[in-house]
Amino acid sequence: MEEKESACPFGREFGPGMCGMHRRFHEMVAAPVQWMMPVIRGAGIPVDVRDLEDEVAVVADLPGVESGDVAIRLIGPGTLRITVRRKEPPEEEREGYAVRERLSGEMARVVNLPADVTEEGATATLTNGVLTVRLKKVPEQGVEIPIREG
Repeated sequence: MEEKESACPFGREFGPGMCGMHRRFHEMVAAPVQWMMPVIRGAGIPVDVRDLEDEVAVVADLPGVESGDVAIRLIGPGTLRITVRRKEPPEEEREGYAVRERLSGEMARVVNLPADVTEEGATATLTNGVLTVRLKKVPEQGVEIPIREG
């Protein structure tokens, strides 16, 4: 399908690829809820990350969540994934809402850590809806090589 020149002012200058991007942009603006949901879902797990002397602490707010509904995985030496499953309310509790912003289903948050960590000695606690994960930093490795003057 060919774009009309008036619908895509970039076609002549930049080619048909730019017209596709232009069209997709307008589709996204016309339906913001669809493309914003992954952003909203990721923001559904707010975190604080602290870089301490020999460990990294990640604290996440998970109100109303039980420990059996949370999975924590170290997916790399500098990356942690927190996955939460919130159960759907029973059918009789789904009716009568004027606004419903509290999400149910599965949400995940990938947290980039400020230092490389190891799973050894890692701890996680969930108290009053606050998840605290503590991860030991990987000791600095390698040997420093001195530089000689030329």
